[in-house]
Order: sequence, then structure tokens, then C-alpha cells
Amino acid sequence: MKKWMLMLCILLFFDVQMVGGMRDHISLEVYRKAGMPVELFQKVGMKSEDMECYLNFWDDLKYFPVAGRQEGPKESFYFQDTWLEERNYGGERAHEGCDIFGKYDRREYYPVVSMTDGIVETVGWLPLGGWRIGIRSPGGGFFYYAHLSSYEKQFQVGDTVNAGEILGFLGDTGYGGEGTRGKFPCHLHVGIYIETRTELEYALNPYPVLLFLQDRQKNFFY
Repeated sequence: MKKWMLMLCILLFFDVQMVGGMRDHISLEVYRKAGMPVELFQKVGMKSEDMECYLNFWDDLKYFPVAGRQEGPKESFYFQDTWLEERNYGGERAHEGCDIFGKYDRREYYPVVSMTDGIVETVGWLPLGGWRIGIRSPGGGFFYYAHLSSYEKQFQVGDTVNAGEILGFLGDTGYGGEGTRGKFPCHLHVGIYIETRTELEYALNPYPVLLFLQDRQKNFFY
């Protein structure tokens, strides 16, 4: 009797594992059909259930958020996976984003463009982010662009933005009162957030998104 019970438990265990594996497999196929680079997400250590957070807005993604200049040489932009690394301005906190640097440490040189269509939800000065703008895409992703040197125009909350539209220029604003500059090299901080059942602003790692967009949009100039 004990042997039969043991065998039954073993069979049930393998059934659960197989069903779980099938669910993962089905989920991965859903992501692939949506155009998501599953292997890239896995390479940065992201699990299937975490990838699901990106699914609703994935089709909204169109452009890498920093562009080169037409009169300049071919540009390369640099960024690393610094997700949740320690930061200390304003108190101990985790880095909820990804920083993009250009070849030249220049204000007003590199255009910052919207990665998606969307609606402006936040704009103006923040002590931490400097001149920033936040755009909600049709699929519900909130895309946050910070440390701008200036804006392309006087954006207002509620304005419609098109993917690829210039939002402003890469800069070094923030870490102080309004107008503070020069506390760090010029770069763009990109944050991505979604609303969940428990959180209005649930942060996602932008790194795999940027890798995907950079590979798809290697030569983008203004």
C-alpha cells in the first residue's frame, strides 16, 4: 500500500511539472508571436511571468529614445543593465531605469524622441529627474524620460505625442532645485512603469527594451 501511495505521489509530481512546463512553453510562444525577443529577456535573467508585464505595450514600441544628428558621423549610444543598483541622492534608493550616454558629453546635442505614441501625463521639473516628461502609451506603458537639457516645445499634460517625435534634448539637469545642471555627465534616464492591481507605478527594467530597439533602429538621425 505504501509503495502504491509513493508511486502515486511521484506521478502527481511529474504531472504538475509537465503542466507547468507546458504553460511556460505556451507563454513563450505568445511572447514570440507578439514580437518579443524571448531569448534576450532570458539572457538578462527574466522569468516568463515577468515578461508578461511588457506584453500589453510591446506593440507600441517604435523608436530608440536617443537619435544621432544628420550632420554628424554615425552615432553609437551606450547603456548598461544597472537595474536596481544603489543610488544615494535623496536617500538610499534603487535605480529604477536605464541610463543612455552618447559619444559626446554635450547638452542640446542629441535629440530625445518618444519611443511610442501616447499622451503626456507629466512634464516639468523634478529635483531627482531634472527636466522630465512622462508619456502613457496606448497599451498602458508609462515611459519616463529624465535629465533633459530642454524641451522641443512647450508640452502640456494631455498633449498627444507621436512615436519618433522629438521631446527635447539629452542633458544633465537634476539633483537639485529648478535649473540645476552639471552634477553628472549628460545622459538620458529612461524609466518604464505599468499600473497593476496593487501598484499605480510598478517599475520594469528598460534594458531589454532598449537592446531590442537599438538593434531594430540602428541608424536614426535628425
